[in-house]
Amino acid sequence: ILIWNIIFTNMKKVKEIDDEDEWSIKGFKSFSIAAVEYFPEYTSTDAAIKRMRHDIENDAQLLADLKPTHYTHKTARLSPKQQCILFTTWGPPEIKLRGHDETPESQK
Repeated sequence: ILIWNIIFTNMKKVKEIDDEDEWSIKGFKSFSIAAVEYFPEYTSTDAAIKRMRHDIENDAQLLADLKPTHYTHKTARLSPKQQCILFTTWGPPEIKLRGHDETPESQK
């Protein structure tokens, strides 16, 4: 129950940043899709997967949080609970910011 309270509190904070955008979980997600979303700078899906697994397994707290959800090095699909844990640890894979132009030319 504690982890869900943390998850919803963090999701509420993100929601407050931009009330028009929201992050939703729609069931299980392929690990490869999540990896590409979190690591879009990699040119191949395999490289993004390798990086994501490396980052998960080298973060002791994240790995400890994922273990009770049956996460293993071979997990192919992320459950909604696993996605929430990643979200609360790393944030959303994409953040859209809106603002006004702050360049010196626009302030004249």
